[in-house]
Amino acid sequence: MQKIKFERLGIVLQPETEQFKTIAKFNAGMIHEDGIIHMVFRYAKWRDEYDPTCQSNYQVDETRYAKLTLDGKVLEESTEALIAPSLPWDVSGCQDARIVPFEGWYYLTYCGWDIDDAPANGHTPRMGFARTKDFRSVEKLGIVDHYAMDKDHYIFPERIGGKIALVHRIVPNIQIEYFDSIEDMVDPTFWAKYTAEDTERSTVLRAEFPWECGKVGGSIPPIKTDDGWLFVYHGVQHFPDRPFIYRVGLALLDLENPSKVIARLPYPVMEPTCNYEIHGDVGNVVFPVGGFIHEGSLYLSYGGADRVVALAKAPMDAIMDELRAHKL
Repeated sequence: MQKIKFERLGIVLQPETEQFKTIAKFNAGMIHEDGIIHMVFRYAKWRDEYDPTCQSNYQVDETRYAKLTLDGKVLEESTEALIAPSLPWDVSGCQDARIVPFEGWYYLTYCGWDIDDAPANGHTPRMGFARTKDFRSVEKLGIVDHYAMDKDHYIFPERIGGKIALVHRIVPNIQIEYFDSIEDMVDPTFWAKYTAEDTERSTVLRAEFPWECGKVGGSIPPIKTDDGWLFVYHGVQHFPDRPFIYRVGLALLDLENPSKVIARLPYPVMEPTCNYEIHGDVGNVVFPVGGFIHEGSLYLSYGGADRVVALAKAPMDAIMDELRAHKL
């Protein structure tokens, strides 16, 4: 029986037009500081026509910045890109950025895509890394390029045993790798040697339940609690005769060894139910990208049907009680 219920707080960023497949604002990383929500959202403009074998469906696919109040009022929304396509590996898009405050910087982890510049059948999503001090300008730090498509990545907000912990996703499961420095994390010599055996070794969370049988992926950067690292992820269920569904799951990772899962809910805590989650450019999707705890509630920012940015919240006491009841 599902016991965790997220209260929908509504849409906070959306296109100015009601027409589908024109402009989309979705999948927003988010943090909360001093009563202000800082948000980095995906801004996309559809192409009128495109060849899916060698072109992105978007003619614009970039990351922009917005500032909001805690009740979702937009104080500022940029009309310019914070992270824009500029390199061969992200020429087709800078997508789904997460925000992690870490050692004096805001680290922005985003997916770079290159279909418009890649050889036939050679395009792939890659882990991109950037950082900023002020959400006005960014420094791109590099990408990760190895044997498999890799995305849904972010670092922990503090070191684990002196190491930087990187969450990433090679389908269908979630992995964590550990590094001494940011430079090591984006070092191409490390990733050039990365193999399927390394993926298996570092896998932390596997697709286990029917509602996530297609794949799982990290959603919001881990949040530290007294019981462990709260881990919010997404699961995808595929069907033979109808479209897939993206849902939201919860787990708890060990504080000192987050590669160890200590609790996990067997059911999703959010699934598409509202019109803006069911109907959009890609239907039946709730896709969390940012989160924080405020006054006893977990707040999530999420993409609804690849079209809008919405907020939801749930009481932390209920979340933690339910995770304690599902220890592994």
